Amino acid sequence: MDLIISDIHADISAINRIIELTSSIDFKKRYGKFSRIINLGDVLERGSHPKQVLKKMMVLSQKYPLISVMGNHDEAFLYGRRVSGNSWESLSAHDSLIEEDLEFFKKNQDDTYGQQEFLDRKTGIVCVHGGPLDPKKITPKDANLEAWFYQKSWQRLSETEEFFSPYGYHYTASSAFLETKTNVKNPIILCGHQHIETAIKQNKDEIKEILSITKLETEKLSKFIVEKKEILIKSDNSYLIRVGLGGPEGYYGTEEAMTHFGIIQDDPKKVILFGIKSRM
Repeated sequence: MDLIISDIHADISAINRIIELTSSIDFKKRYGKFSRIINLGDVLERGSHPKQVLKKMMVLSQKYPLISVMGNHDEAFLYGRRVSGNSWESLSAHDSLIEEDLEFFKKNQDDTYGQQEFLDRKTGIVCVHGGPLDPKKITPKDANLEAWFYQKSWQRLSETEEFFSPYGYHYTASSAFLETKTNVKNPIILCGHQHIETAIKQNKDEIKEILSITKLETEKLSKFIVEKKEILIKSDNSYLIRVGLGGPEGYYGTEEAMTHFGIIQDDPKKVILFGIKSRM
């Protein structure tokens, strides 16, 4: 079983809750034990505990296979690009980080950090933070500094049409499926970035949103009350699934204030999206 986390945003309480819940006897009896962690990016910014979160991620990477892609906030911090929305407390906590704290982010030979995408051909999983489109195909030649916002870490899913804004390149589900099918016949695209859970299915040429018709259930697991939605994965369909906001510390007061995560089960193949409502 794979554990999927995304958009932890320097919220140590959130990642601790996720690991405590998924490591509990109740959770393992009901859903199984996770053997791999998929991190869809945005470990940093917004929240005010980056040092603790980075230390936790390093500990997890030593205990489990950990697949990680870069988030736009991770890149913004590492490359010294300020983005709006960070509180003074968050800025101060991030400014106090030293090189040793940032060892979680692997540096590439070209001085960039991490990877924009992870592709598991065996399982058909495509992991990105924002979107799977090839930036070379969508970035105008005169983009200059704006080229940054066409990267996979900044791409955003659009419900209507494709367009560019200072928030990133907005792509459609049909473009995402078309792009990923060059490498995987029936992909399961996993992404984060926009903080709200989404599930879209493609069956032949028909594309439709399915999360709104997926049953919402509430259950007690260990010390937690959680909401869940189970998405059955059919081998002849393609899916685009967005995991919700993992770390709400920097976003309190919004409707997405629950801690979200997901899992992938193998038999039968399912993606289950969870929201931790409360702790008992």
